[in-house]
Amino acid sequence: MHDLKNPIAVIEASIDCMIRQAEREGPLSEKQVKVLNRVLRNSKIARSLVNDILEVGRSNEGIFDKEKLRFFEYVILPFVEIFDLIAPDAAEKLGTTVTLSEFTEILKNHDIKLNISESLWLKEVFLDIRKVRQVLRNLLSNAVKYRKKEIELNIFMDDSTLVISISDDGKGIAQEYHKKIFDRYFQLGDDRNSCVRGHGLGLAGALILVEDMGGEMLLESETDKGAKFTVKLPLGE
Repeated sequence: MHDLKNPIAVIEASIDCMIRQAEREGPLSEKQVKVLNRVLRNSKIARSLVNDILEVGRSNEGIFDKEKLRFFEYVILPFVEIFDLIAPDAAEKLGTTVTLSEFTEILKNHDIKLNISESLWLKEVFLDIRKVRQVLRNLLSNAVKYRKKEIELNIFMDDSTLVISISDDGKGIAQEYHKKIFDRYFQLGDDRNSCVRGHGLGLAGALILVEDMGGEMLLESETDKGAKFTVKLPLGE
């Protein structure tokens, strides 16, 4: 799997170089730019999938890299990665701000409501940043995929536990699928009533990482009433 990272990096660097050189050597056509951006977006998706698989493997082997960092450092990158695919201009803005007010305002403009206190945003927490980021990105990606319009995130501390809940206003998940969606290689179709084949590593991988970090993931959902995923992680000393 490590061998896939280098060719993906070469693809991304080459496309980025072509786009930048066009500024000096003559403009690309609108169609050419569209194709290159599409290739770049999909290469980023491929890179994310490779990183997801590698991190789950590291987790299964008991490999953890905990760091004491301010909480916003855990949060910003997953949003940047998601917005890089759906709203590149917003992704650039998100990646250059660390103030909570600016961050929440950008999200609000894209129908994502983030509720977190200023004190927690700046608080130093001791967790595995790569695993937390991957869990956040996978849950955000799932919410973006299935929302009708809005997404809401609530992040707070409960004693020594970090609680992250992500809600969408989509079609919801029928009760009979509540356990099945955490199985590897199982995905619900867009209508959430049928199983379709896919990489299926998002929720399954996120659950593995959460449990390996000593936490738990909960799902609340009914058909036509959206879905809410809640992650609880114990904070280390």
